[in-house]
Amino acid sequence: MTTRTTTIYETVHGSQCYGLATPESDVDVKGLLIGPAHWYMGFGTSPEQVEHTADYVLYELRKFFRLATAANPTVLELLWTDAEHHRVVTPIGERVLEARERFLSKRVAQTFGGYGLSQLRRIRTHRKWLLDPPKEPPARKTFGLPERTVIPRDQLGAAEALLADGRIDAAELSPNFLAVMDRERSYRAARKQWQQYQQWLKHRNPKRAALEAEFGYDTKHAMHLVRLLRMGREILATGDVRVRRDDREELLGVRRGAWTYDVLIERAEAMHADLAKAKAASALPEAPDEEALNLLCAGLVAAQLEEKRA
Repeated sequence: MTTRTTTIYETVHGSQCYGLATPESDVDVKGLLIGPAHWYMGFGTSPEQVEHTADYVLYELRKFFRLATAANPTVLELLWTDAEHHRVVTPIGERVLEARERFLSKRVAQTFGGYGLSQLRRIRTHRKWLLDPPKEPPARKTFGLPERTVIPRDQLGAAEALLADGRIDAAELSPNFLAVMDRERSYRAARKQWQQYQQWLKHRNPKRAALEAEFGYDTKHAMHLVRLLRMGREILATGDVRVRRDDREELLGVRRGAWTYDVLIERAEAMHADLAKAKAASALPEAPDEEALNLLCAGLVAAQLEEKRA
């Protein structure tokens, strides 16, 4: 039984396609594949993607369609890279490219905006660590807790879940239990922050660390934050995904620290507000026609399997 896959589309992705590459930039490659017949008609499981390396990833067609329909920024961008960056385009791959506009919807406001805000959260967290790094791991006694919890963790977790979904009311629990639960929650959050800080220290890229030390925040994250928010607004306004950036020089300037931290925050908040306005005014549908895209995906898989049999 063969497990041979067929790559139907493959493109260079990331900074090389944005026009934002530096001499140190990697060459990222992503694409689409269709697997053998037993992936679709057998009872066994099949992979959703194949990672040849961290910089070379191929999505199985069904996963790609799910992500594109959900307006995943990384996946949508793959369909709008310049032809010069395409490495493989089979006839089936060409049909995916021809259908690319069918994936666009107002969902991009949430996804591009959400990805951008995740960059902003990282910037703020890293800046906090730069300016006021934690000195030691949190201690339970600092939160008024004994060294060993007096309430089993499973009971705390169950109570939090019941409160969160409304199955019980806080008034049904004793004030002491609620106080302990709040302190335990605060301690866990502080512990998680400490662990994240340690991982950040351990895995920091030296060049990124130098930028943070010089400018007080991660300017590469800032560059991608600005890019994502602008791309989301452009898609909503024009129905076009502009991967190669006309604002290249300005974005590279952001990476080189042209904006202060305060300017970045002010402009990021303004761009996020513009994104919401663009969504309200956009001619794009609220969501793609998922039934039609599902049928297209099935038809492409069937066509590829038939081609293999021929």
